[in-house]
Amino acid sequence: MISNWSNLVARRDLLRELTLAELRSQSQETRLGWLFWLVDPLIMMLIYWGVVVGLFGRGEQYTPYPVFILCAMLPWKHFTSSVIASAKVLRSRDALIKSIPFPTIVLPLTIVLAGFSNFLFGSVVLFGTAIAFDRPLGISLVQLPALMLLQLVVVGGFSLGVACFGALIRDLTGFLGHLTRIGFYLSPCLYGVDMVKDRFASGSLGGFPFSEWIPTIYMLNPFAILFTGYREALFYGRMLEPELWALLVTEAVILLFGGWRLYQYFDRRVIKFL
Repeated sequence: MISNWSNLVARRDLLRELTLAELRSQSQETRLGWLFWLVDPLIMMLIYWGVVVGLFGRGEQYTPYPVFILCAMLPWKHFTSSVIASAKVLRSRDALIKSIPFPTIVLPLTIVLAGFSNFLFGSVVLFGTAIAFDRPLGISLVQLPALMLLQLVVVGGFSLGVACFGALIRDLTGFLGHLTRIGFYLSPCLYGVDMVKDRFASGSLGGFPFSEWIPTIYMLNPFAILFTGYREALFYGRMLEPELWALLVTEAVILLFGGWRLYQYFDRRVIKFL
């Protein structure tokens, strides 16, 4: 069955059931079950807080640092877990793909939706932390639904493309672990975009040509905008700048369209590689 929009809508029940099955499978892998999805981001936040603030004495300009790091850590975890799992989802379900006709695009989308459910559980920890540290939670929170939707679109676009190449390249999952780790440090997860702008504005690259353009190029990273958006809403209590909204929407649409078209091109062709 071709993975087009009409077939996906027709089999939306399959998408829902596979997503629920994926969530149940994840919860059964731990003794804490669903509670682990709340404990995990809390532990990760405490680790980064201890390392960055306690050990290295950095991040004083981002106080309270737990709220600051959670605003980036949660969407980044959704991205990394989704793309790495999507890289092997077609190979892991090869028997199902070969035996039953269905739009295989539901498989990577199942991974993305299950990861987004984990993100929503982690958001409970984020909100609780923001309240505990008395963040200015007000009208800026109206941005959150749009940010979450755009996050879902961006992660979905990446995951669809990765799923195709994962079926063709057996070792892609291993490489993705290194690439996402590099992306974590190149994205403003542990620091803010203001630090990037200040650093290159002060001429830290010396006579490097076009160094003043680096902050602008840096903001082409959709996750730099997503992290900034969450921090504006939950950390600073401000609205994200309109030009950043426009850029994020444009990038999200391009990524989803590109991932969708790429998946449709490889759709049934990948079966012979499974």
